[in-house]
Amino acid sequence: MDEPLIADKLTGQRLSGERSANGRFTPGPRAAGFELQYAVEQALCHRRPAAVFVDEAQHLGRIASGRKLSDQLDMVKSIANRTQTVHVLLGTYELLAFRNLSGQLSRRCLDVHFARYCADSRDDLEAFKNVLLTFQTQLPIPACDLVQAWDLLYERSLGCVGIVKEWLLRAVTTALADGKPTLTRTHLKESALSPSQCEKILAEIREGEMSLNEDEGSCSRLRVLLGLDAKSLDEPSQPHREAAVPIKKRRRAGQRSPKRDKVGVKVAACG
Repeated sequence: MDEPLIADKLTGQRLSGERSANGRFTPGPRAAGFELQYAVEQALCHRRPAAVFVDEAQHLGRIASGRKLSDQLDMVKSIANRTQTVHVLLGTYELLAFRNLSGQLSRRCLDVHFARYCADSRDDLEAFKNVLLTFQTQLPIPACDLVQAWDLLYERSLGCVGIVKEWLLRAVTTALADGKPTLTRTHLKESALSPSQCEKILAEIREGEMSLNEDEGSCSRLRVLLGLDAKSLDEPSQPHREAAVPIKKRRRAGQRSPKRDKVGVKVAACG
């Protein structure tokens, strides 16, 4: 963060470090964790950035020591609270395992899904073609019409712009290595990911999308746990009444069944 006079703001003797060629401070290997945490907190408080972005944050889950994953995220939460700075964790769908580790973390987290472009959506396809056109204007050498080759680019990128960017970089490198002044469709095919690689990536993407997009069954289970009986709150709850079952009484022998008797006396009409 280009903190000025960093040597005067660090505490502890073990934080004696050196400056690199560009003048940045690099702490020694024996620097204590709490001292480094204090240095980071002080820098954030003084520099006041709008947010702290942690790229490839899914690597926080790869812990070699005996510490828990929740301890890692509790540390991030602690620094965010002390410095009053928003921390943004960027990464793959593996980050979804972090959000439900505890209730304290869940209520402080907000999921922002950067979805891939889907081929079954007309708007997504138009946006994907616009991205290809933008890439074509930024290439260092002339290239074939990327918009015309959108089906190939979508097939081997699965609609992910990041894969397209790395793919075009490999294709341009291949074309320059061959001494070709133009990027052709052949260079795109040679530098594309294999179908097996794409299938593996697509399987992980679909699994992550299913984990992120919870179905209606999750809402029903939550309402049942809350005692709402999975019914809409707009509908007034009616008490459940069981139908009354008539009780049959046994009559004595010789007692006739109750019925309506005819009354009155017939009178003959006189002519």
